[in-house]
Amino acid sequence: MKKILALILCLCMVFALAACGESAPADQPAQQTAQQPAEQPAEQAAEQPAEQAAEQPAEQAAEQPAEQAAEQPAEQAAEQPAEAPGIAQITIGTTAAIETATNGEYAYDMLSSGTTQMPLVWQDTEGNYHPLLASYETKDSLTWTYTVQEGMKWDDGVDVTAEDILFTLQYEDAQGSANLIDQTDSEGKTTPAKYSGYELSADGRSISLTLASANVRELGNMTSFRVYPKHVWEGKEELSEEELRIGCGPYMFESFSRDSGTISFVPNPYFPQQPHVARLVYQLFDNEDTMFLALQNGDIDMTWVYSAGVPGTYQEVLAGSEAVQLLSINATNAPSVLAFNNAKGPFADENLRKAVVFALDYEQFREYVGSAAADIPNAGFVPTSTVGYTETPKLTTDPAKAEEYMNAAGFTRNADGAFVNGDGEKAAFTLTYRADKNNQVSCAELIKTQLEAFGIEVTLEPLDGDSYNAKTSNKFSENNITMEAALYGYTAAGMGMGNGLATIYVDGRHAVQGGAQVYDEQFQTALAAMAAAATPEEYLAAAADMQAYYAEHSPIVALYWDSMTFGISSRFDNIVIDGAFGLNNVNNWLSITEK
Repeated sequence: MKKILALILCLCMVFALAACGESAPADQPAQQTAQQPAEQPAEQAAEQPAEQAAEQPAEQAAEQPAEQAAEQPAEQAAEQPAEAPGIAQITIGTTAAIETATNGEYAYDMLSSGTTQMPLVWQDTEGNYHPLLASYETKDSLTWTYTVQEGMKWDDGVDVTAEDILFTLQYEDAQGSANLIDQTDSEGKTTPAKYSGYELSADGRSISLTLASANVRELGNMTSFRVYPKHVWEGKEELSEEELRIGCGPYMFESFSRDSGTISFVPNPYFPQQPHVARLVYQLFDNEDTMFLALQNGDIDMTWVYSAGVPGTYQEVLAGSEAVQLLSINATNAPSVLAFNNAKGPFADENLRKAVVFALDYEQFREYVGSAAADIPNAGFVPTSTVGYTETPKLTTDPAKAEEYMNAAGFTRNADGAFVNGDGEKAAFTLTYRADKNNQVSCAELIKTQLEAFGIEVTLEPLDGDSYNAKTSNKFSENNITMEAALYGYTAAGMGMGNGLATIYVDGRHAVQGGAQVYDEQFQTALAAMAAAATPEEYLAAAADMQAYYAEHSPIVALYWDSMTFGISSRFDNIVIDGAFGLNNVNNWLSITEK
């Protein structure tokens, strides 16, 4: 079946490209402006996320390319003639919807984290953390000291300092974050400050941040913590596009063209280490079909979508091309999640949630939507590679048990086999999902087919990104989530943000996410225990309780687990994959070579 689907997809890709016109070479990009809505914060709004490696010592040294960058003063790197990069240009295809290419635009922030907006730390594919912009140290998981790496400069030549880190926290507080101050919203709900205090070192390179409570997993929150230039931004009510694009990574912004749908970067002359690629060009595509066909044809060198790999069906097409290599890692994301509104609507009744969970056929999701490496999930939701994972029962299809739960919810079958309540009303719900996400479209159709065969009526609600966010996210619905059930893609970063284990998506109190709208005492008790954990052992015990809660009450369900697979031209070697940002990462550009 998958081979047939792959063949159909390959033909669709050919016709899709033909309809869009012939794909241009990398140095003459095709006219492919990004018209789809921005990548939704409801799936990817974790601004300070990532998988959490609780057992890793905070003082662990790093041995990756970016951490070797400070051996030569930046002034010498800028003044002395450097050997030309070995690779003239790499063209990266992406479906990220970027409209301004400036700091603060979510999709651009994720993209530029691999070029200009270098985070404090990075995470490898084994879940270990390493210094990037800054080294780190803690003795008690309460106070964390970050020291800016030697020689780090903004791309205007000014030193990056600990003052920039402090300014970033204060700047974000002014925008509504709760870093150093409590924030109270219009409804009177208060978000307590994350930090209780800070201290700057005399030399200006280090800042010690004291958390309100110890967090053994705090480094995970720094994998996408990007620093703002205090010397440029301070005291300004409005910032120019140029000021919003200044960075401190190995690259600096070169150009953005809406007409050609391209963003380009060139090496930052003040960065202590010479990147191996002289120019990075990001080609924006309207859809996945034309992007993956461009990779197959050699028109682009790799593809990148934040916290997502190559979908399973495309993998089968690309695997037949000698020009493309597929690289896989163990994933800690959840590519397709069915989340229920636990607070209101039909799924406030746990019996109905359990009925749906037992009525679904997970083998079909694994076979028809996932890749060859996909697996059937556990009831505890999080994949096996997640820090804190504990064994829970596998999800199973059990129509008899599903019918028992329907009966417990007050529904019985009528003469047509449909479930109805005592008033004769059919069991029914609306399923909300992103119309531009192929895996969500496929999963939605399978859910409708399976549940209607079982006796539950499903109305599909495909939406654009903005409309979807307004129904599925606390922030973008203004704390008025109206979906009854929705499909999400939980990123690896978001899965680990806050207390980890996807809790930001489940907790109804979360300021941005909270789609599942869970407020009950058992969940909040487990969440509080995770937050209070001062040792790895305490965290693992609390994480086990949270997974037990997921298995018992089914606030969310993973439709399949999968590895994350990336596609890149076969002509490259010495490739580095980042646990949060995939192929688009600083270390990759400092390591990659041509064969």
